Amino acid sequence: MTRLNGEQVTIGYGDNVIVNSLDVQIPDGKITSIIGPNGCGKSTLLKALSRLLPIKDGEIKLDGEKLACTINQRGS
Repeated sequence: MTRLNGEQVTIGYGDNVIVNSLDVQIPDGKITSIIGPNGCGKSTLLKALSRLLPIKDGEIKLDGEKLACTINQRGS
């Protein structure tokens, strides 16, 4: 079962896109690692998944419920 799911997630700071159209699934009951070189967006992704940073596009769901809204959705 996938507990945390991101579909077509785009994240960044201002006009600078750091993560573009990422699909990510974090399964329940498993250890998940995020690896990559410095500056590739690992910390940015974790900030978005924990709702510390708004996403620019896409959806993040926890147990099927929408968890995060885009910057445009926050304004409305």
